[in-house]
Amino acid sequence: MNEKFKLIKQSFKMLEGLSMFDEEVIREAVKPIAEVYGAAAIMLEIPFRSNKQIFYLYGDNSVDIVGKQIFTYEGRRRAGVRTVITWISSGTIWDDEDLEDLDFISTTACTLSEKLRLDAMANSYYYIDTVTGVSNNNGLGRFVSKLIRRGIFHQYGCALLDIIGFSYVNKKVGFRTGTKVIKQYASKLKEIFGADELVARPGGDNFIIIFKKSNIDKLTNLVSGIDVKARVNSATMRFTLTARAGIYMVNSPDQTFDNVVSYLSTSLNYAKSYSRTNVVYYNKDVEHKVIEHKEFCQKFKNAIDKNEFYVLYQPKVYTKNNTLYGAEALVRWNNDGKVIYPGDFVEIFEKEHLISALDFYVLEQTCRDLRSWLDNGLEPVTVSVNFSNDHLGDDELVDRIIAIVDKYGIDHHLIEIEMTETVDVYEINRLLTYVNGLHKNGFTVAIDDFGIGYSSLLMLQNISVDVLKIDKAFIAELTGDAEKRENIILRHIINMAEELGVEIVAEGVETDEQRINLTDMHCHRIQGYFYDKPLFTDAFRLRLSAKTY
Repeated sequence: MNEKFKLIKQSFKMLEGLSMFDEEVIREAVKPIAEVYGAAAIMLEIPFRSNKQIFYLYGDNSVDIVGKQIFTYEGRRRAGVRTVITWISSGTIWDDEDLEDLDFISTTACTLSEKLRLDAMANSYYYIDTVTGVSNNNGLGRFVSKLIRRGIFHQYGCALLDIIGFSYVNKKVGFRTGTKVIKQYASKLKEIFGADELVARPGGDNFIIIFKKSNIDKLTNLVSGIDVKARVNSATMRFTLTARAGIYMVNSPDQTFDNVVSYLSTSLNYAKSYSRTNVVYYNKDVEHKVIEHKEFCQKFKNAIDKNEFYVLYQPKVYTKNNTLYGAEALVRWNNDGKVIYPGDFVEIFEKEHLISALDFYVLEQTCRDLRSWLDNGLEPVTVSVNFSNDHLGDDELVDRIIAIVDKYGIDHHLIEIEMTETVDVYEINRLLTYVNGLHKNGFTVAIDDFGIGYSSLLMLQNISVDVLKIDKAFIAELTGDAEKRENIILRHIINMAEELGVEIVAEGVETDEQRINLTDMHCHRIQGYFYDKPLFTDAFRLRLSAKTY
């Protein structure tokens, strides 16, 4: 008994000397007591504010309690709350004398609990994100520092999450309810991971997770979606929040966290801007690619100023009389003598929000060429110009298009604006506004790559477009087999467009078999290498002089 109480006295002396709440010091002080009494875990539950915080003073939540003796001590109620201490036996059977000792130890510990509780409250404000209840940057730094001190950081992986499209949730439910949704999401993240792992919110709709490497599947699974709900005007709205993740698997126990954060930021940036997958693991190749892409984007402004981008025109042909009736303006980039094709830069420029300037550049070049053809007595055809959905946040889009076209005195019917279909309901509403504005001012509107997204029918239902351009993925699969699934779908799209009075254009037609199959389906407007590749301005001028193939 005396030896035991010597240990107890030493432990309490360590605790009384604490000037602030320090979980590591408390665990060190409690360890001898836990071992001498054969405890597998000791848990301290400290209430504060409207909830409680649980600390494992010895052991952790992985302890199996089945068949184990459990002793629970509830302290006196103070300010409406009470501290609870729970002891879980490692298999030792505590007799009455042991239980009296545990009761005495717990009673004395609770004398210190008020200090611990107040410190825990201050601790929570300093280390906890007040919006979501998960750790903030301070809590994240403290947790990682402990892992480094204990030499176990290399047993963990780190992930930086970015919720995809959370702005849409805020638009649907409002900022106040959106905050509740982000709190619910954070709570569900916390449920997925254990007490020896951490969920932190550095800000906004970003989260950092420090997880055991053995739990990597949990991390990659949550990226695909977490279900949340919100009450708005007595109605329940449900959302599945997907995310992008940059992941770094720590490979050194003394890896500095500043470096880890840099790696996470780099890999998430790659996932957001350049990758076709939502999960990217950091490695040197990822870092080099991000640097290359940034340098690529930095060249953009100089390329615009130096007119390195140039426009080609791919003819559109009406197959009933094999006559040129229109064209699409296509951009190329001559960078230091090397021709760069749109597939290598358009997606990058879209994600970096550079594409809008390029779209207007192509429109101006097209209008300049149309003016030249008109001035030389040629009869031009309608030319379609691509506009990215990145423009959908521009309230002045229609006015800016009109200003450029009118600057060159081009009739509006000679310009067709091509936009890409979208799955975002907010973007569909914006697109509707722009289409109405363009129609009001005499422009025609085409939807590019029709049929490859989820929103095709929804767009047709809500937006009165003039032209649907069938994605070349359909055309590549086209055969003479009328019962083939792709052929059936394509045939119905063409028939539906005809009934709606919408013009259909097939892109990417390369063979006579494809042309014949399309005409058999009553699709008579074709664009593709079967008739002509994209032509330089001078070559297209000659084609305008001889429109029949």
